[in-house]
Amino acid sequence: MPGPVSRQKLMRISASLGLGQSASFLKKQQNMLWKFFSPSGYKPTKLLRGLVQNLAGSEANIAYLHIFTFNDLAAAEQWRQELIAQTR
Repeated sequence: MPGPVSRQKLMRISASLGLGQSASFLKKQQNMLWKFFSPSGYKPTKLLRGLVQNLAGSEANIAYLHIFTFNDLAAAEQWRQELIAQTR
């Protein structure tokens, strides 16, 4: 999942990687696209908490998540540490 990253950087990287299928998916999911560009935008913490809530009662055996840092290790690590502190 994407870690903390600005929308501009996420879109720039996605375009440079040629994620055409994802763009096609977003065209079909207009509501999701508008949420992404809303002032609240993409928040990795919100996504992660939603995943945890939905997986809590499931039989999914997920041990780890891969967090894409987009070469901003310091911001990703700070976000990770803050998230761990909130769960204690």
